[in-house]
Amino acid sequence: MADFEEQTASKKLAGFIEKRKVAFIATLIVFICLLIGYVIFANVANNNKLKGLQAIDEITFEMTDKSSGLEEAEISARLNTAFEKASAYTKKGGIVGARANMLCADITYQQKKYAESADFWKAAAEKAKKTYIAPLCYFNLAACYEETGNNEDAATYYKLAADDNSFVIRTHAMFSYGRLLEAKGDYATAAAAYTELNDNFSDDSWADLAKSRLIALKKDGKIE
Repeated sequence: MADFEEQTASKKLAGFIEKRKVAFIATLIVFICLLIGYVIFANVANNNKLKGLQAIDEITFEMTDKSSGLEEAEISARLNTAFEKASAYTKKGGIVGARANMLCADITYQQKKYAESADFWKAAAEKAKKTYIAPLCYFNLAACYEETGNNEDAATYYKLAADDNSFVIRTHAMFSYGRLLEAKGDYATAAAAYTELNDNFSDDSWADLAKSRLIALKKDGKIE
């Protein structure tokens, strides 16, 4: 009885497939086409990324190669040329766009265009979220804001950089955050930042500076 039921079910399934064979084949063809399209797209996207990164590297090399002996005018001309070339890649997504914005940010910072540099660092950070590049962008963005006198935003981005455990100059960011808090008179929060730095990185030179600031704040009666 079970064999008969299994045979009947098999026949029904076979009949169902036979009747809809064209639809099944069409669906399979569409799936294969989509898969092929994805593979092609992935390869093209990867090639475009490599080409973009190579272009940024070439622009950087042209800007910096044998530049130590150049006159000021020649350096300025190189910076302008590099900026113009790199600007063509700043709207791109991912690592290529991030690298292009970082290069433009560095160039404009050298030219003392700090507000413009901040915009590029911010764009780079947006394109490189959750990567090792992000905290570096935050730190440099904070430095730009500090140059423009915007200490409020500078403190915010120093804090973002300091909160990233992988950031290689995290202790510098932590101290800078505390320094700006102290500068605006928020002594209690500044002391907390200095204390965290001193407790967790006692052998670091920035922790030594933090400790000296704690001593000075207590001596001046600004904290207990």
